[in-house]
Amino acid sequence: MKLLATYQTRIDDKGCYPFLEACGEYFGRLERKLYVDYHIKGSQVKELKRRYIAEHGITARQFNSLMGDLTARLASVRENLRWRERDLLGRIESVEQAIKKKEKEREKLLKSLAKLVPRSEEWQKKVDRLKKVKFVLHQKKRRLRNLRHKLEAVRRDLESGRYPVCFGGRKLFKAQHNLEANGFRDHAEWLRAWREARSGNFLVLGSKDEACGNQTCTYTKDNTLRVRVPERLRAGFGRWVLIESVRFPYGQEHLDRAKRPVCVVRGRKIYRPVTYRFVRRKGAWYLFATVERDDPAPSTSRWNGAVGVDLNDGFLQVGEVDRSGNPVGEFEIPVPMRDRTRGQIAAALGEAIKEVVLYAKEKGKPVAIEDLDFTAKKRGLRESNSRYARMLSGFAYRKFRAMVESCCSREGVELLKPEGKHVDPFATSVIGQLKFMARYGLSPHGAAACVIARRGLGFGLERAPEVSVLRLPSRGRASRRGYWRRVCESLKRGPGFGLRVDVLYADRF
Repeated sequence: MKLLATYQTRIDDKGCYPFLEACGEYFGRLERKLYVDYHIKGSQVKELKRRYIAEHGITARQFNSLMGDLTARLASVRENLRWRERDLLGRIESVEQAIKKKEKEREKLLKSLAKLVPRSEEWQKKVDRLKKVKFVLHQKKRRLRNLRHKLEAVRRDLESGRYPVCFGGRKLFKAQHNLEANGFRDHAEWLRAWREARSGNFLVLGSKDEACGNQTCTYTKDNTLRVRVPERLRAGFGRWVLIESVRFPYGQEHLDRAKRPVCVVRGRKIYRPVTYRFVRRKGAWYLFATVERDDPAPSTSRWNGAVGVDLNDGFLQVGEVDRSGNPVGEFEIPVPMRDRTRGQIAAALGEAIKEVVLYAKEKGKPVAIEDLDFTAKKRGLRESNSRYARMLSGFAYRKFRAMVESCCSREGVELLKPEGKHVDPFATSVIGQLKFMARYGLSPHGAAACVIARRGLGFGLERAPEVSVLRLPSRGRASRRGYWRRVCESLKRGPGFGLRVDVLYADRF
């Protein structure tokens, strides 16, 4: 299986830094000019390519790099606007529901006040509560108005087809209006930071029909990076700039493989395309290389069973089943998520996922995960209680899913996808508790992980138990899925999670 992977390294040869600074400033200025000509004025790409090559002294490959970077940036802005539209619609819906709830509470309080004796103690409590409800209602309506104004602005940008792009970042641009609060002594210091942000990276596009996958930036066999200098900068740097001793702490073997041709077609050598991006961070330049990664074929088999992974608030629960779907074990891996930065969460999650995948590889079993999406629920965090909001905000399920897919591909472990997608998350926790938890001595989350593993192997929806101490509703003529949905709703009205677990365990004895 082939996937694109990006590896990074720091460039220790500081003798090339002046050249990289000049390239960043030059290509950054050309990209901003290209944004105006292509996106705002609507000029054709072929016409722009001829003009830029003639006027600015760049090669066709360098123009393609600029164009590719710009189109990717515009596509990202467009997708972000669409996401913001969906997000604002969800937030507006949540606020409208909260307003309706508060309005009902206000009407209820007004009716109860009419029945009470004025100036009495109970009457005063109701009045105080009514004041709070009216205040909250007023603030919710203000927020609803602001959200609708933001939605109108987003839709205007989408309809116009001209997407605003702030090269250098909006946050830094706005910092000039409050210099001291943002750590700048004067406007000149801010201007230097602004120019550095606008010239802090540039892209060098690769191609399969070029030597070592990139003729503009060639990574040679002696680990030297040979960069072609734009014509306008050759007076100061020459035709080529050599950056010596460039090694990648991770992925060096994949980049070494890209130095050799994959095959020869009609006398022409075909390489793996390698795309490089130079990025400046805190005064140092870093090199990012994107190349195809050759991953081994899956070495696991469904005949051995499967390993299910359940992501929870603060830990991963792993459940293992045999090929018949019978649970055979479980274990927990702590993953601290609360009060952590995104980088810290990603690091902890990556280590936990690697441990799970290596365990599955050792057992020769494929891995199964749920197809969850908390995007819609996160839109209503402001209207949720604090505990629920903290739990949801810590969930990085999209990152978790991407990490599992990448790690499984790298280690040669099959990731189960029944019907072309990840496991259906419908009622996994409830089914695990009622069917497998007490019977096999599993934890509630471990039982849910075993249900995930069973579904990954293709097992259908389990039959609900006929007798339970929790007094489940009668099935009647409902379908199996419909009945489980009724069971989930009835359990929400019953005892809490901890008490339910205790009752189910006690029922086994």
